[in-house]
Amino acid sequence: MFQSQVVVLIAGLFALQMAVVCAVLRRAPGMERSGLTSWALGDLIVTLAVVLLAAHAWRAEWPLHGLPELALSVGLSMMVYGTRHFVGRPGRGRVLAIANLPALVAVGAHAASHLAPASLPESASLGVSLSLAASCIQILLSLEIIRITAPCVSEKRGTGRLAALCLCFVALACAALAGMQALPMLEALGQTRPRTPVDADGGVTVWFVFGVVGLSVSFALMAHDRLRRMLERRARHDDLTDVLSRGAFWEELELACKQAERTCQSFTVAFIDLDHFKAINDLYGHLAGDSVLRHFAGLLRKAAPPGAVLGRLGGEEFAIVLPDTGMEAGRAVSLRLNAIVRGAPCPSEPDPIAYTVSIGMAERQAGENADAVMRRADRALYDAKQMGRNCVSSHDSGEPVGMPRRPRVREREST
Repeated sequence: MFQSQVVVLIAGLFALQMAVVCAVLRRAPGMERSGLTSWALGDLIVTLAVVLLAAHAWRAEWPLHGLPELALSVGLSMMVYGTRHFVGRPGRGRVLAIANLPALVAVGAHAASHLAPASLPESASLGVSLSLAASCIQILLSLEIIRITAPCVSEKRGTGRLAALCLCFVALACAALAGMQALPMLEALGQTRPRTPVDADGGVTVWFVFGVVGLSVSFALMAHDRLRRMLERRARHDDLTDVLSRGAFWEELELACKQAERTCQSFTVAFIDLDHFKAINDLYGHLAGDSVLRHFAGLLRKAAPPGAVLGRLGGEEFAIVLPDTGMEAGRAVSLRLNAIVRGAPCPSEPDPIAYTVSIGMAERQAGENADAVMRRADRALYDAKQMGRNCVSSHDSGEPVGMPRRPRVREREST
């Protein structure tokens, strides 16, 4: 008996630790609405269930039969509630009501049987019925977790997919354990004189508690994977425009160069500069300048084809990598972007802010690294500014960088 109580308390300690883990993860920025609060409360309720289970094993005469199982159902319902929030389906009060209503009925019935035992001579049968109801609820809640989490397995990748898969398997194991609890209770209800201790040593219940703790571990891994991806995105993306930062863009450009070298395919780089941006800041203020940058980033995402890599290199300078795109197709994208910017001023008060962009383009040639192709795109951008801005220019691969360029007719779409 002592060893059984020790195992029960160890299970409760694990549940309490997972409540702390969920509470700590919830404090991270961006994780406030990820269902972690519900999971932390669920783990605390599971800890309470373990305490009730240990107390029932220590003092069998106390009117606690069925209450640990019902407390586990309430804790599991909180976890279902949190899982729905995590996947973007706000939890419904019906999920909690399914588990909380039997718990309230059980508390009232046990209190009545304890205060007036003569009025409820079939209290043992009542306890078995309540335990059976709790087991059925646990099966339904475990299957609900599987139903909610299963679509995430295909949507996620890496650690997130593994954690979602583990959550589904552990939930399936919990449903099986709850079924193992329910079968002897059904047999007991069919007897003339039902036995109260259907699971006298609480072994299956303890295993179920460990299963619920396993659910918490899997969910915490899913939440940690989301937090890690959020932090990685913030580290790689510009806060103002939500495109790649300079370092992240350069990494992607180098990867594109290596892939192009392996596949013997070229790509095009467009180097973009907002014309007279300093004048916009001086005339309208820096907050208006930030609005213009965000507005342009939105237009850039709209004009860029699927698979393009967008980045902000600093200040008002942006760049695009167009994989598997030649110069002519890349020029068409740049001309479209140039026309979109001219035709869509940045909304502002009292009047919209009109602005233009200059674009320099270069097509990567065999053997070129990221630095070489960006130097040629930068030279083409310089040519576009020399030609009066608000246009698209390209750098020919045959002309060495640094040589004087002959004037050319600037390329732009007719308005």
